[in-house]
Amino acid sequence: MIQVVNVADLINPDTGKTWRQENAERQHNIPIGALVELKGDEYNNKREGVRLYVVSHDRDCDMTPLYSMSADRTDTVCHREGFANWSWVHGWPENALTVIRLPDSSVGEVNNEPR
Repeated sequence: MIQVVNVADLINPDTGKTWRQENAERQHNIPIGALVELKGDEYNNKREGVRLYVVSHDRDCDMTPLYSMSADRTDTVCHREGFANWSWVHGWPENALTVIRLPDSSVGEVNNEPR
């Protein structure tokens, strides 16, 4: 019988935790409201240099922290529960973003987080 195992459920021999558990412990380091610039790479350089605001902290199926961005930093509401905003740019990892400007905490709050 063939056994299928999701890569995220494999155990890291150094820690004894699954990769999913380790990723779940990782925090988002770029705050909501930060202005970021998208980095290009050999696979996706068409968006290199685009500047957007972080509007949502997300995770993928293995719990890796991801970011959604919008041209409008106040555009932080999903269209409905479980469905992301269609105007957002979704699923970018931290290493593909350069922080240009941190949010000004005196401006107010977005999604209960300082911006």
